[in-house]
Amino acid sequence: MVSNAYNLKRMLDMPDRCAVCNQDFRIEPGFYSGALWISFPIVVALAIPLWLLVFMLADFSFDVIFLMFASLIIGLQPVIMRYSRAIWIHIFVKYDPGVLKK
Repeated sequence: MVSNAYNLKRMLDMPDRCAVCNQDFRIEPGFYSGALWISFPIVVALAIPLWLLVFMLADFSFDVIFLMFASLIIGLQPVIMRYSRAIWIHIFVKYDPGVLKK
């Protein structure tokens, strides 16, 4: 399991199974490409309020604010990607605490 989201060599790696409940994470080919639909609202939810705050409170040009937020979003992308995958699998796989790996 990859504990560091910023390990660029293994950033896209994912365990085959859950260590707790033995859930298969390889559901079907391309399953996690749907997580893109989750990451977009996360990025928007982060960017718009911060953008407005910085735009109203700071005296930066539009170009400087754009570069700051592009850097922020690109820097947070590994973390956003992990949360998006977790939300995506949570939508389609029901968690049953009674079924634990023994």
